[in-house]
Amino acid sequence: MKLQLMIEEEFEIYKNKMYIEYAKVLAENLLLPYQEALARAQEQIDTICDEDEKKGKNYAFNIINETGEYVGRLWIFINKNKKHTFIYDIRIFPKYQAQGYAKRTLSELENLIKEKNMKSIILNVFGNNKVALELYKKLGFKEKYVSLIKSYQKPRIITLPRYLIFLQKLFINSGYKIVAIEMKKKI
Repeated sequence: MKLQLMIEEEFEIYKNKMYIEYAKVLAENLLLPYQEALARAQEQIDTICDEDEKKGKNYAFNIINETGEYVGRLWIFINKNKKHTFIYDIRIFPKYQAQGYAKRTLSELENLIKEKNMKSIILNVFGNNKVALELYKKLGFKEKYVSLIKSYQKPRIITLPRYLIFLQKLFINSGYKIVAIEMKKKI
């Protein structure tokens, strides 16, 4: 398996698909109307792309298996100043899921960023993505923050740092649900 950098045209196609995919996830997890989620997704993704080279560098990869098939994609940001890598998106296509590609991709990423002297990997996982959450935990990622949401007319969001995560059950029992979990792994 290998990570192959996307060319600019591939990244533009990928980015346009990400607007739609990310908007669906935002709408579901943040309890937003789809159009509002789409606008938010476009703004966030465009901001991420604009920050390229100010603080570090964005890299987008095709994930290719041993037989040359495209099995997924990976988008990261390497922050040279803070010495960490942030995973914006890791996606294994449905046909290839549950075959170890995500685990091997993360292992390959670790090798790549060690060469660049990075100290950690950070990512966010949505609360409803239990499979990914369990995979990250098995690979040594630790919860850094947990964000919870409670939906009324205006949704309320609470973010608990690692040292307050013990309060999570209390918030869940009072009607909150987990939206996202920021995780970190030291390299």
